[in-house]
Amino acid sequence: MTSAPSAYVFALAGKADADNIIPVIWEVSRDGTPCHVVVADASVYESLRRAWWLAERPSVRVTACFTHDGPPTISERLQRVRWNRLSTRRFLRRTNACLVCVQWREGVAHDDAGLARRLIRWWSTGYFTQLQLAARELSIPVVALPHGHSTKTTIIRSEHVKSRSDTNKGKLPFADRDSFAAYVFCSDYHRDAILANSDMDGSNVRVWGSPRFNDAWVAQLYAHAPTVSLPALPAGAMRRALLFVPKWQNLVDRSATMKLIAALGADPRIQLVVRGHLRAEAAALTADERRTLEQGNVVMITDDVSSPSLINACDVVVDVDSSIAFDAVLLGKPYVRPRYLQDASVETVWDRLGGAHQPMSLEETVKLLTGASLAPAARDASFDRVVFGGPGNEVLARYRDELRAIAKS
Repeated sequence: MTSAPSAYVFALAGKADADNIIPVIWEVSRDGTPCHVVVADASVYESLRRAWWLAERPSVRVTACFTHDGPPTISERLQRVRWNRLSTRRFLRRTNACLVCVQWREGVAHDDAGLARRLIRWWSTGYFTQLQLAARELSIPVVALPHGHSTKTTIIRSEHVKSRSDTNKGKLPFADRDSFAAYVFCSDYHRDAILANSDMDGSNVRVWGSPRFNDAWVAQLYAHAPTVSLPALPAGAMRRALLFVPKWQNLVDRSATMKLIAALGADPRIQLVVRGHLRAEAAALTADERRTLEQGNVVMITDDVSSPSLINACDVVVDVDSSIAFDAVLLGKPYVRPRYLQDASVETVWDRLGGAHQPMSLEETVKLLTGASLAPAARDASFDRVVFGGPGNEVLARYRDELRAIAKS
């Protein structure tokens, strides 16, 4: 009897994971390599089943597994029983898995608890931990892939980072991530920032470029982005600006940001489209802030409209902190980063290599966005290599070849 071909298993916890790891799945399955995608988020599962690229990749199978490693609800507990260690091991054997890929997360080298605790974990651990443990018991390598990219060249000393570091001798407690066969970063500068501020030893760290932010994937993504219907430009408006609500925890001045949004929304020369962040809880708005946004030429967008659809429909991107600004650079659209909205201690690639207009006041930002002309900011010749890892086809091929080598090893 002929055995099934060796397969890769990819586990996705949410929208950010899917956005950044799907390009890898798209590339490695190009030659027919079987890929099993296990999804823990219901909305991601439904969108994946309708994805344009899935029809082009018949070797890709999508499975729903609505369990994660967070605090369990009753439904979550039942799902954990269903996806216990034994069933997870059977899944890996049945699919003939030779490699497991998860998003950046805590690592687990082995289950070294006492017998009673181990039995409980067999039946009640969240799936992503369960998957890592089952893979290691079967000697299947586990790789942690980036579920995002960073614009920052240093670690932001936010309250969250401080709280985690202060209990670990000033270092982020990332030593468990040394257990992965490879822990992959998009860039050298992000790798260096994490290693300098954590207790990872770095022996398994790799830098392969950004699978999400590169010219090859962005061209595919934007060509297939659904058209979004936005209100027509008001009379006298010269351009449509797309503003992403920042993550407040990243040392962003919330009051100054809302004042800027109010000023732009009241200016008849532009139409302001406002979109929340994928990690909505980090960029949540109060009721009063939402009322501020409902005035003037402001168009509020819900999370069910994709960022590529919005960027396609707008003339300029305004953002403080998100990596979505890289899309604007790759598409040749102007990107405006109001520098004064973020603490001066935050250092970014925009400061080092250009690529962004960085006004230093509300007045300067409004003047820039309402000027007669607005072209993309100049960027250093090394920008694409440093930030994206090189040309897209080269980056995606690097992921394919490196994962293949790890699977074979």
